Amino acid sequence: MGKIGGVYYYPVADRWVLSTLGETGMVASYGDSNIRINERFFVGGSNLRGFEKAGIGPRDLSTDDSLGGNQFYRGSVELKFPIGFPDDMGVAGHAFSDVGSLWGIDDTATSDLVDSSSLRMSAGMGLSWASPMGPVRIDLSKPILKEDYDVEQVFRFSFGTQF
Repeated sequence: MGKIGGVYYYPVADRWVLSTLGETGMVASYGDSNIRINERFFVGGSNLRGFEKAGIGPRDLSTDDSLGGNQFYRGSVELKFPIGFPDDMGVAGHAFSDVGSLWGIDDTATSDLVDSSSLRMSAGMGLSWASPMGPVRIDLSKPILKEDYDVEQVFRFSFGTQF
């Protein structure tokens, strides 16, 4: 299993920052074994806003279960900007667009499997607050490109950092 990615931050003006992110990954099996579901990638939620966690990628339509995928890519462009609060409050606005895809599984035992490497895209706005208890963020986003079986998530609340 391997994944690689990077983020670039570019100051546009005072307290205005444009960031771009790119990431890709692939997992492959050895010999005749299949990749187990807990070894696959899952995309959505915080890493593809506008879609629920594990909201895109291969899916069993008979159970509506997300199956994860062996390959993925994702990218994001985000503009962080002041919204009129004093600097020391740590409140900022965000405008963003996310793109990505997730596909490919070894085990095709189900006849109701859907698996497409088609591009998904979303756009949205958000607010962040660097609170004394840790970062808090609220995002509103809408998928622009999606598959019929993808699971959308318009509102997302997050608290704390990711490791």
